[in-house]
Amino acid sequence: MLLADVEMAVRQDLFDPSGAASPRWATSDIDRAIDKAIVRYSEYYPNIAYADMGTQPYQRTYPYPTPWNTAYPVWWIERILYPLQAYGSQFMPPTIPMSATLSSGTTLSVGTYQYAVTLLSQAGETLPSPLTTITTTSGNQTVLLSGLPVGSPTTLMGSTSHTILGRNIYRTLVSGAALFLLATLQDTVAASYSDTLPDGTLSGKPQLPTVNTSGVMLWPPRERNFAEYSNVFDSTNALAAGGNLGIQGAIGVGMGQTGTLAPSFTLSLSSADLPKDANSVMRIFYATKHQLDSNGSTIPEVHRDLVVLGATAYAMEAYQVPTNDNFDFQDGAMHDRIDDTKIPIAWLAASQARMAQFVTRLQEIKQQRDFAYGTHARWGEVPLHWSRL
Repeated sequence: MLLADVEMAVRQDLFDPSGAASPRWATSDIDRAIDKAIVRYSEYYPNIAYADMGTQPYQRTYPYPTPWNTAYPVWWIERILYPLQAYGSQFMPPTIPMSATLSSGTTLSVGTYQYAVTLLSQAGETLPSPLTTITTTSGNQTVLLSGLPVGSPTTLMGSTSHTILGRNIYRTLVSGAALFLLATLQDTVAASYSDTLPDGTLSGKPQLPTVNTSGVMLWPPRERNFAEYSNVFDSTNALAAGGNLGIQGAIGVGMGQTGTLAPSFTLSLSSADLPKDANSVMRIFYATKHQLDSNGSTIPEVHRDLVVLGATAYAMEAYQVPTNDNFDFQDGAMHDRIDDTKIPIAWLAASQARMAQFVTRLQEIKQQRDFAYGTHARWGEVPLHWSRL
């Protein structure tokens, strides 16, 4: 489902085809109505994403996570799992960089490239290896990577083995600094990889991980209480007005020039539960506005007609304004009467009915979401000190 599909559906419901000689609504007006509907829909059924954040020693307040798409910033925090994985169960990242040699070819650009490799486990991914740098020349625009980490490091967690399953290779664009996912190797046997992918294929690919998530996931998950907007709206629970509020928990300042605070959250933990080092991981679930553009959509297909319904309602409300210019006129000499004042009344009634349908459907979706979130089957209770048993 793309934006163009929803635009066409909205015009069809308005009986205003885009190919008409004089359409009532310009495409920009339709897009604005769609955006209003998506914002309202997202308030009831937001797009829930998550980000993994590394802990800082004895730090209680953290900034909002960096969203998956900068065009859709974080609205609020839904839940926080901490610690996400068993302490000390992460694999160490590769310590030796790969080797790179040039071979004949023309697929890569001429310039400098950097490479790194990570290890993949059942739960996640390690941090990257040291960087490997190579400069391609004209006619030698293929890179052969060798010395990839092989074998399958394993740790025993009780009666279950925790194993490395594969590797991820990352690469920069020519003369770039950010590394993007180049390839995923589904084994731990291959010791080399030939890079022939042009820069254009890496656009939009995932970047290097910043947190080691290769450990063993804890079960049951430990959901933690927290306060949002530290010391702004919830001063009874939030403790810090600034502190280490850099990106993803790095050292930084949360204060702005206007005296405002960077959006943040404060963990409601006892001092004994605070992280003791930077080796633990938090998983932050957050809400954003749903995406709908030419690149794709996060809106479930089952809710597509709801967005179209809301967009038509907002479009009809906007069209109500010019219809109010209609008039009632009677020619005294010819005794002719022109009365089109019924048009605004009809438009108002139709738009109100459409908006009422939209709001009713939003309430239904809200109830469905609340019901699904609150009804988790539990076979027995989890003891309070489960982790110590």
